[in-house]
Amino acid sequence: MSQHIDSVASSGITQVTGAQFFNEMRPGDLVFCWGSIPISHGIEEFTGGPSHVLKVWLPFSTGPWLTMEAEFGYGVRIGPFSDYLSYPGDIVLCRRSLTLEQVEAELDFGSTLLDYKYDTIEFASLVARRFSTKFPIIQPARELYCSGLMQAIAAVSVPFSAPDMPWATPEQLFTDASVVTICALLEGS
Repeated sequence: MSQHIDSVASSGITQVTGAQFFNEMRPGDLVFCWGSIPISHGIEEFTGGPSHVLKVWLPFSTGPWLTMEAEFGYGVRIGPFSDYLSYPGDIVLCRRSLTLEQVEAELDFGSTLLDYKYDTIEFASLVARRFSTKFPIIQPARELYCSGLMQAIAAVSVPFSAPDMPWATPEQLFTDASVVTICALLEGS
């Protein structure tokens, strides 16, 4: 089980090179990101943990590694994992005990969500609730943020323990009992 960390660098998580990070990856692994840009710091301050989470997968035996993620400005998408080797921040590779069939089921379901937009409205409603519980939690249809996507696709195999309303934060998924930390790639490594 992964535990809350204040800093990836001082967490004791095994630090590796980019090549070693790739060698450790398995289809269906989760990558949690602690960014060094202002939007990342804002999310991390609000959620108390990582600012982003994505799932990696290898559609062909020769590569390339791809991501399934919900990203601001794009929505739910598939992208190259190689973009994260120059990520402005630290990334941590984590794993859940899933069979290949469960990983494939999650990715199959995730592919049905590729036209979903990025959910800024729910996140804003969660921020508003920090100031007063009188503000409602708003979950727009056909919109997800990163950890909401991971939680939605996990529901078809092994659900996370976090509640579905509102969707979990990256920190709630990082500290879920089913998540095991593998290694970390620090910014500039």
